[in-house]
Amino acid sequence: MKFNFGKQKLKKLIDNSVLKKKDSLIGLPVLFTLTGFSNIRQAYKPEVVNKIALLKITSVRDTIFTSSSVKVLKKTYPNAKITYFTGEDNFNIASEIEGIDNTVRLFSNDLSKSMKIVKNAGHFDLWIDFGAWSRFEAIMTQTAKASYKIGFKTEGEHRHFAYDKVADYSFDIHETANYSFLLSSIGLKVNKNEIEVKQAEIADDKIVVIDIFADNIEQNNRKYSQSNWKIIVEHLNKLGYRAALIGDKKNLEEAEAFNELAGSSADIDFLVGRLDFADKIKLISSAALIISCDTSVLHTGVFLGKKVVGLYGPTDKKRYSPVGDNVYIIYSNGCSGCQNLYGDEKCTMDKPDCMDSIPVESVISKIDLALGVNLE
Repeated sequence: MKFNFGKQKLKKLIDNSVLKKKDSLIGLPVLFTLTGFSNIRQAYKPEVVNKIALLKITSVRDTIFTSSSVKVLKKTYPNAKITYFTGEDNFNIASEIEGIDNTVRLFSNDLSKSMKIVKNAGHFDLWIDFGAWSRFEAIMTQTAKASYKIGFKTEGEHRHFAYDKVADYSFDIHETANYSFLLSSIGLKVNKNEIEVKQAEIADDKIVVIDIFADNIEQNNRKYSQSNWKIIVEHLNKLGYRAALIGDKKNLEEAEAFNELAGSSADIDFLVGRLDFADKIKLISSAALIISCDTSVLHTGVFLGKKVVGLYGPTDKKRYSPVGDNVYIIYSNGCSGCQNLYGDEKCTMDKPDCMDSIPVESVISKIDLALGVNLE
């Protein structure tokens, strides 16, 4: 059966909230056609596992959270080759996870092309879908040639019919714990609230990476005020550090406004729109410190073994807080924890105070602590 959902019908997606809407409109009918929304698979876990496929098409952060699962899979099946199927935004970070032998890029804006890639990838003994809501991932799982497939059953998503074994997805625990439960469904034990942190590279003692933006437009209420970022940059400069401001091309207008606010005397490298994610990884690897709100940059810093200072407002810290050493997080004193990765939950307050309630003095104190500044 051929499905012609190419670039004409699936336009390039701007952010994850748009992806979720289109996933529902297009993914559900396709998944129903493939599975009939019935449990059609009755396979058994293979005794010999030589080829493993992992699937996660969105979120740098959640891809990093799968790293401890990769370690357990590699330890359990030391001779197995592990292939990670990703989307476009998390391809580079998945390639950095130790134990991954091959990384394959799928395209959320081209379902037919992605299905062909999966079909042509050959047969796998074990297929693990780390996605919690995306029908795109369920369609890829249904398309895949694999002896045994596992994935999440998420309330209201109707996506679990392509699997041989399912684990109930929970909205009340950390995402690493969900991945732990998924692998426990096939008898593997993964430690919760852990990631596999890479060995940190030797840092440039004078560079601090800052990301003042949100990963997508639906997460704008995660941003800290530019006036506070100006104070932070001034403090870094006073300590002898140069700030490296990174972001995407969509952030250029905001970056120009901050450049004007910071003034010509500020010691800042404006790298917004000039680095792809692979370049960002290189810069983050060489920095002395990373400062950011809840963004992919923050979690990449943790994964690369760097010291990070993070600002958490609307993000649900119970589910999405960074895990690892050298992590200095400031949580909002106001209303917080209402927003998940995709920005589904809308703030009910007339004027959200989650980020504004974080005193800039508290951020500076965490910076001094992370950099080992003598506070006496």
